[in-house]
Amino acid sequence: MKKSDLAYTAGIVDGEGWIGILLNKSKGRKPYYLMRVVVANTNEWLIQWLKFGFGGYAYCRQSKANNTEPIWEWIITANKALEFLKLIYPYLHLKKPQAEIAIKFQGSRRGVGHRLNEKERAVAEAQRIIMSGLNKKGQEMLI
Repeated sequence: MKKSDLAYTAGIVDGEGWIGILLNKSKGRKPYYLMRVVVANTNEWLIQWLKFGFGGYAYCRQSKANNTEPIWEWIITANKALEFLKLIYPYLHLKKPQAEIAIKFQGSRRGVGHRLNEKERAVAEAQRIIMSGLNKKGQEMLI
């Protein structure tokens, strides 16, 4: 992919994206941490471009506001998201701190089904909490 495409993609993530660490507490499963990147937009073409260029998946959901366009979302998780963030990292501005934490988080994973020990769980939870604070709307960024 061209550098200009990666810079364009970083701008999309900076403006329309979310980088986060989730604690999934699905019923019947042991809780686990998951890193993911999400971009939401009303332009289906943009979302499909991300999906075909970087992997992940796309879906459409109806906006919570009445009489508005449907919202398309592109989601990429775990190791695919790690590779994606490494590609766009040099071009990020606003979401660079989140990308740094996500890259460290996912880089420390030892594989699917690996049970975290107490120390690993504490580190993952701390990363999730820090990321949550960075993702709060209205957060001021020091540049």
